[in-house]
Amino acid sequence: MITIMMFTKPITDVIKKRTSWRTYTNEPLAQDVREKMINMMRDNDFGSPFSEKAGNSRFELLSIPEFDPSERENLGTYGTIEGVQDFIVGAIEKSKYDREHFGYILESLILGATDLGLGTVWLGGTFNRSLFSAKIKKKENEIVPAITPIGYPAARTSKEITIRSYAKADKRFPWEKLFFKGDFSTPLKLENEYFTLIENVRLGPSAGNFQPWRIVKEPTEDNFHFYLLYTDDKMGKVYNVFKRLDIGIAVSHFNLSAKELGINGKWGFEKPNISTTEDFQYIISWYGDN
Repeated sequence: MITIMMFTKPITDVIKKRTSWRTYTNEPLAQDVREKMINMMRDNDFGSPFSEKAGNSRFELLSIPEFDPSERENLGTYGTIEGVQDFIVGAIEKSKYDREHFGYILESLILGATDLGLGTVWLGGTFNRSLFSAKIKKKENEIVPAITPIGYPAARTSKEITIRSYAKADKRFPWEKLFFKGDFSTPLKLENEYFTLIENVRLGPSAGNFQPWRIVKEPTEDNFHFYLLYTDDKMGKVYNVFKRLDIGIAVSHFNLSAKELGINGKWGFEKPNISTTEDFQYIISWYGDN
């Protein structure tokens, strides 16, 4: 499998350029662009650290003409997606880290699409899961956690502008709420090469823009431990189901950035001795080559 994704622009520029897009031009993907996306999807885990602990995944590019007229009326996007002609749809075998691995790969594909000048948007709940699952012939031991439309962005409609405003789509939490040193009470401050990796995590998309990832850096080592924050308030409970996808997105941004910048390290799953509450779930760690 390919382990390093090659972008035509610096990864930080691609991450900054990526934004959720719901309005498209009605144009199908050009053949050369379609082929590039299909090649990206083919047997590619983009160096996911979850690969060895997750089942097999697969992704397909579905076009609107593949749906009959009645199906097109029941895509389940509830009028929030307009003008799109293609979708990336994926399935993954059920396993302990299925959603983390899936989130990592789909976000890597989304960044690849962004690099090609295409628009995308994560859809985890607002799509007809049974219809899309049938189209890719989902197997009994597979799940379809999310999809994304993919196409040429058009001017945002007033509906899309309202959705983005409601979701605070362009807002991100400050560092002191997300990244810590030694424990969850000391905010992390970085002015070295790791700043870019952590900032690129902060810029990542997440369900409801909840940014549920939390990272704790060891005080004297360049080791970073990734956690998920779960909440039991009304909205938190709605989005908790998507948070394992979100941590896959965060790890994708961190790892792809490290690979491109030549910052070496390895991933592991040994839970550190860091005091937490039951709201925090440990996921994975990155250990720098010190």
